[in-house]
Amino acid sequence: MPVKSSKNYLISAGEFSGDLLAADLVQALRSAAPDFLPFGIVGETMLSVGVTPLASISELSVMGILEVAKRIADIRMLEQRVLAWVDRANPQFAILVDFPGFHFRLADQLKLRGIPVYQYVAPKVWAWGKKRVHQLRENFVAVLGILPFEEEFFLQHGVRYAYVGSPHYDRIRTLKATPEDIGFKTGQKIIGFLPGSRLSELKAILPVMIEIRKHITAKEPDTICLIPLASGLQWDDVAPIVGQEGVVVDPTKGWKAAGFHWITGQSLEVMKVAQSAVVASGTATLECALVGTPMAVVYVMNEISFALAKRAVDLKWVSLVNLLMNQEVVKEYLQHIDALVVADDVLELSADSAARRQMLGHFEQLIGRLEPGATKRAAEFICADIIERRGLYD
Repeated sequence: MPVKSSKNYLISAGEFSGDLLAADLVQALRSAAPDFLPFGIVGETMLSVGVTPLASISELSVMGILEVAKRIADIRMLEQRVLAWVDRANPQFAILVDFPGFHFRLADQLKLRGIPVYQYVAPKVWAWGKKRVHQLRENFVAVLGILPFEEEFFLQHGVRYAYVGSPHYDRIRTLKATPEDIGFKTGQKIIGFLPGSRLSELKAILPVMIEIRKHITAKEPDTICLIPLASGLQWDDVAPIVGQEGVVVDPTKGWKAAGFHWITGQSLEVMKVAQSAVVASGTATLECALVGTPMAVVYVMNEISFALAKRAVDLKWVSLVNLLMNQEVVKEYLQHIDALVVADDVLELSADSAARRQMLGHFEQLIGRLEPGATKRAAEFICADIIERRGLYD
């Protein structure tokens, strides 16, 4: 039964991947609850589907314990801006998409105001913060998760949890892209480099990727090394990191600098057309597996942040692919990285090799463990729950 009300709701994402997922959920909610108006912390995709902005995810674009500490005053001010709107508008409910560091604090304040809060994409407290599970149990009316293996953990800890499926499955499995779509010719070897969506990640990871690229093109000079720059980032953000100004090649190809071709957005398309990829750990590893592109995973952080993270994280692997498969499907290179080793790995995966065929076989097994329809299920869950809680109906 669709909800009928001229009410507002709050929806917040903290990074690029969450922006995409939140935008899809907004559209599903619009079908089920057309009179509910979304406001929130947004990226470009949420803006494009009509979410009224209270703040931008660029204001939260920071990664690492020390990096967050340096920005704490700005983050607190952003939180107060959002809460000021909440106090004026009294939204019927709130949806917080991943990004627990900020969203846990926000949820605490929303609960004090009597607003039902839904977490979409469960935070990985099963990896790095089991002591924080109580915050999910106490401050959120439900957690709508997208990873099947985490359900048992949350239910054991008394969290109201529902596995709704994989939104990445829905977004990616029907993706069609050719090299021509992004300005290149069929037959050219393309290796994708995905350094993450936060500027702080780029600062740490791009120097390593530059070294990897040098080894790749030294062995195979005609290889195109392609980076999709996350929406919300500009060339001016990247130029100081790569040490030179960008040269505009053409409107479809964007820039060429530091031996890379750079384009804006189109990360999924880059994954689709690449023969292999170098991927920063995160959602992009799962996306790359779903489009069927072999990869090596790399990640670099501030040294102190890395040391603290090693103590806090209780995981054998960091990439979602390996976690979902519970084995090493893709190789992970963390912190102190031998660029030549990664380059050799990626070149082997780009050829018709046994390693490539084995990895692609694992990817097919992974896909079989996921369920489609996540966005629709999440929207239906929220609407049904709000009807029950608030008595809103036709």
